[in-house]
Amino acid sequence: MKSERILLETADVLESTLEKIERLGSLSEKEKTKVKKSLEEAAGNFREVASRVEKDNEELAEFFYKKAKELKLMSTDKAIEKEGKKNYLKAVNKILLYSRSADYDFIPKKLAELKRAYRKYIFGMTSFFILTGAYLNQFFAITALILAIPIILSMLSLQRRGYTGLLLAYASAPIPLVVGFNAIVYSLSALRDPNQVSTIAENLGKSVSFAQGYLIFLVILSAVEIYLIASSLVELYRHRHAFL
Repeated sequence: MKSERILLETADVLESTLEKIERLGSLSEKEKTKVKKSLEEAAGNFREVASRVEKDNEELAEFFYKKAKELKLMSTDKAIEKEGKKNYLKAVNKILLYSRSADYDFIPKKLAELKRAYRKYIFGMTSFFILTGAYLNQFFAITALILAIPIILSMLSLQRRGYTGLLLAYASAPIPLVVGFNAIVYSLSALRDPNQVSTIAENLGKSVSFAQGYLIFLVILSAVEIYLIASSLVELYRHRHAFL
């Protein structure tokens, strides 16, 4: 595959750039060490991906190669002075992020795993919105409305593998998890108290058996919501390098 050859050439360019870092006077020793460590990891990542390429993506591989060449040209005191040290360090960090995310563009299995985590997150948040509607708690219903925008934005950004989406997913998850645990505790407590079940049945305008079924439904839905959201967060963290 052409992608494999280009990725290896990208790694070669980054490794040859390491030789230029030591001669830079515009970077402190600490910055030089950090840059070299980043470039070594990036080169290693590209070599690793090249050895496992399953999907030929020549255009993207060429993009990585171009960015590596640009970084090599920037790795002089004159170029850093012109571009600015901050921009140079950003370019180094970008090539490192590209190398970490490359797995998901050349290895379909990795992308499939990421999509599975994304679907869990969507189904988990959908369960949360259903739960807040079924829970008949005005406070939680209002909370769900407030969270609707960041949750939807996180879904859209995650689909595009945006790092902002990952941050929004983690920021939005605690309240749905708390609501889920609260619903389980409330429902199980109510099921053990016949008087409370009767009160709930009266408030719903339904029979006692319907109220019991309603409470069991809340327990199951809450458990599903907690599992889907919690496991999606774990899997998204495991695939965090996919997001840019």
